[in-house]
Amino acid sequence: MDEVEEILKQCTNILHGRPGPTLKEQFQQLADSLTGDEDADFYGAGPYIASFEAEMAEMFGKEAAIFMPTGTMAQQVALRIWCERRKNFTVAMHPTAHLEFAEHMAYQYLHQIRRISFGAPEFLRDRVLTVADFEALGEEPGAIFLELPCRPLWGQLPTWDELTAISAWAKERNIPFHCDGARIWQCRPFYQKQYHEIASLADSLYISFYKDIGAFAGAMLLGPASFIEEAKVWRIRHGGRLRTMSPFIVSARFNIQRVVPQIDTWVEKARELAAILSEFEPISIKPNPPHVNFFAMFIKGDPKDLTKRHMEAARQTGTFLTANFSSSPVPGISMTGFQIGEEEMKFDFSALRPFVEKWLA
Repeated sequence: MDEVEEILKQCTNILHGRPGPTLKEQFQQLADSLTGDEDADFYGAGPYIASFEAEMAEMFGKEAAIFMPTGTMAQQVALRIWCERRKNFTVAMHPTAHLEFAEHMAYQYLHQIRRISFGAPEFLRDRVLTVADFEALGEEPGAIFLELPCRPLWGQLPTWDELTAISAWAKERNIPFHCDGARIWQCRPFYQKQYHEIASLADSLYISFYKDIGAFAGAMLLGPASFIEEAKVWRIRHGGRLRTMSPFIVSARFNIQRVVPQIDTWVEKARELAAILSEFEPISIKPNPPHVNFFAMFIKGDPKDLTKRHMEAARQTGTFLTANFSSSPVPGISMTGFQIGEEEMKFDFSALRPFVEKWLA
């Protein structure tokens, strides 16, 4: 047992590191959620999966939807369809886009799609794209790609006016707009809009069922009916038409119904956490206030020293925040991230200030 595990066992008030339900408990929950009348899909076809796809299409105001085993597959399929239709295999997207840094540039290797640069990455690494960035592009892309919220930028979102301006820019030029909405579940409080209103600005949308939602795996690709018909063929080409996808569908459907009603309160609690941490002089929050349910914390000090002091304070108080401190680009400043979800809502926030005071003393 390492030091973190040892201290977690001693603590009664844990923000990050609290164990979730076991695999057996999760399967039991899913089994109990079924009526017994459901039939497994056969290679992605069947009434149970079809009804779930229709539910998601209605929630996000799109004509049709198709379940995909992974978001990586869904995004590549979307961009391939749009670029092929336009006979223009280029995409304008942020240099920190998930496709670029987390998927080994699969869109390039598998589909020969190129990313159009908005300029040197260092000028964009701390902010989201604006319509001015698109207007300044030196060429017209085959599609545009926007992540809402932007995970590498700690959940930053463009303003509603900026987002609608980007959408209008694309529509005026008949450029398809694809939205990486893996974490779109968190965006409703910031925009004060329903999911279908946010999604209406994009031509196609991908949503994740394990990020925030907590399902085993899976994603949904949504868009026009003809677009989804093409996506069905590309799912086969990508090896994504499994013998049955029912276990993933059951998990996604169950967790959508259970978790989505909670997410707005997670955003509220993240803002409360950020506000309390901001009271302490060595700490800075980005973005402040948080746009969604996660944010970055920057703090003066060395990561090892901060971790050591955190562990000492946790032993004394029974409160535990996080053990994930790392160096930031600024010398002498460390950083970590906080995300509020179902388990984090169990944290006793009345103990936060006394803990931080002891930790930083």
